[in-house]
Amino acid sequence: MARLDTGWHAHPKILRLSPVGMALHAWSISYCDYTRSDGFIPLGAWPTKLQRGVRELNGGGLWEGAPGGYHLHDYTDYNRSRAQIEAEQAATTRRVGRLRNGRRNGASNGVTSPVSNGVTLARADVPRSRSTKYDAAVAVNSGPDLARAREAAAAAATFVENLPDEVRRRLAQPPIGSHAVG
Repeated sequence: MARLDTGWHAHPKILRLSPVGMALHAWSISYCDYTRSDGFIPLGAWPTKLQRGVRELNGGGLWEGAPGGYHLHDYTDYNRSRAQIEAEQAATTRRVGRLRNGRRNGASNGVTSPVSNGVTLARADVPRSRSTKYDAAVAVNSGPDLARAREAAAAAATFVENLPDEVRRRLAQPPIGSHAVG
C-alpha cells in the first residue's frame, strides 16, 4: 500500500507545485508502490496529461534524475521497499500455511480438540434447505457469499435448538434493564 504522508498537503515543496505537479507527485508514489520499483520512474511512464509536472518535480527536488528515468526523492524512507514487501508476503504465506495445516509455530493451535461437547459437531450435521432448486438459484445468482451466509444461519438455528430449555427460555426474555420505565 502506497503511503502519502499526512502532512503532504502542507509540505513547502508540495505547496510550490502547480496542480499538475501535485497530481504527478501523488501519481508517482502510487506508481512506485504498484510496480515495486523502490522509487524509480522510467522515462515516459507517467500519463501524458501530467508531462508538464516533470520539470517541476525534478526542479523542486521531489524527483532526482537517474539513468533511464527519475528516482522519487526519499521514497523508501516513507514506503516499503520491494524486499520488505516480498519478505512480508513470504512471512504471511508461511503463517497462513501453518494455520491452515492446524499448526502454529510447529504445534497444535489449541483450538481444535479431540474432545467435544456435541455443540461444535452440530455444524457438521446442519441440514441443507428443503429446496435444492432455491439453493442452486442462490449459488448461481448471488455467489458463494450468500450461500455461506445461509449455511451459517442454519448452523446458528441448529445451535440454538440444541441448547437446554432453561437457556432458550432466558434467551427469549428481554435483556436485563431493557424493560420500559413508566
